[in-house]
Amino acid sequence: MWIAAVPPAGPDELNIVLGLDTRGGPDERVACDLFGYGHEGEEGVFYLLPDDLRATVELTGSRLGVRLVTRPQRMAENLAEHGVEFQRSAANVANETIDGGQVTVLYREIDIDVDALAAYPGLLPGPDHRPAMTEDGEVAGGGLRPVLCLDHAGPATLPELLDSYRAGEGSVIVLGAD
Repeated sequence: MWIAAVPPAGPDELNIVLGLDTRGGPDERVACDLFGYGHEGEEGVFYLLPDDLRATVELTGSRLGVRLVTRPQRMAENLAEHGVEFQRSAANVANETIDGGQVTVLYREIDIDVDALAAYPGLLPGPDHRPAMTEDGEVAGGGLRPVLCLDHAGPATLPELLDSYRAGEGSVIVLGAD
C-alpha cells in the first residue's frame, strides 16, 4: 500500500494506492474476483458500485488503514463460482462484519507522516482533515478521494505496477471510500 500520484489521476494528485496480486493470498484473490463486478470507464479503468466493493479508510495515530468491504451476499455469490479448494482457502476472508452489515475482504495499513499529508484534500479521514471537493465547491461523496487498486500477477513494487498499467497488462480499479 502506498500514497502516490498514479494514472489516471494527475501527477500532483496523491491517492491511496493498493497493489493486489491476482495470485496472492485468499484475501487478494477474492478482492480481485470482485473487481469483475466493475463497470469500465476510461480504457483500463474500472469503477465499482459501493454495494459490490468499497473502501473504508481509517486513521489511528500515524497508522493509515484501508479495508475493502462487500455485502455478505456478494461474497457468497463470488465463492460459489469457485471450487471447494478455493472456498476452503477463502473461508476466513470475510469473518469480520462492519457497520452496515458489510464484510471485510481485505485490510492493509501503513505508517504515514500525518502532518505532511494533511494538506491534501480528501486524502485522510476525520474532522481534522480537509474533505475532497467538487468543482462546484461541494463536498465530494463522503469527503474522501477514491482508493485506487492496481491488479497484477505476482509481487510488485509501485514502479512495476505503474509500468504494468502503462503497458496494458494491469488495470486501475477505482473504489469509493468513506
